[in-house]
Amino acid sequence: MSVTLLIEQLLNGVQLGTMLFLMASGLTLVFGVMGLINLAHGSFYMVGAYATAAVTASTGSFLIGLGAGMAAAAMVGALVELLVIRRLYHRPHLDQVLATFALILIFSEGTRWIFGSSPLRLSPPSWLTGFVTLPGDTRYPIYRLMLIGVGIVISIALYF
Repeated sequence: MSVTLLIEQLLNGVQLGTMLFLMASGLTLVFGVMGLINLAHGSFYMVGAYATAAVTASTGSFLIGLGAGMAAAAMVGALVELLVIRRLYHRPHLDQVLATFALILIFSEGTRWIFGSSPLRLSPPSWLTGFVTLPGDTRYPIYRLMLIGVGIVISIALYF
């Protein structure tokens, strides 16, 4: 195995781990702060991702799409909290799991109904395209390094 391939695969693993960390930290915060098992947490992530892709495609601006995605995820999260989650705070954990799992199914089918079953494609913005040359002549995408960097910054912020 070449050193270049090893470095690239290590970075791919770190990038995937960072994405999983970001989603898991949200779940941990919700359970730790609110005392609620919310399995539908990833659905809010999905709402933000689809909103980002749709708005970016229609406006041509990744930053506007990113802002719209965050706003959409926040609005849907607030609406779900008002309509469903508030009723679950003093219920047993099994009720919380069942209700939030039902929300996963509802969000999944709703997304399929609105956007279809084909995945949306979103190219990184021009300022995140290109590669960085790492040791061993490894070329690694700037976009993926940015994801790793954002994950590290958020983990440090959560620590403090």
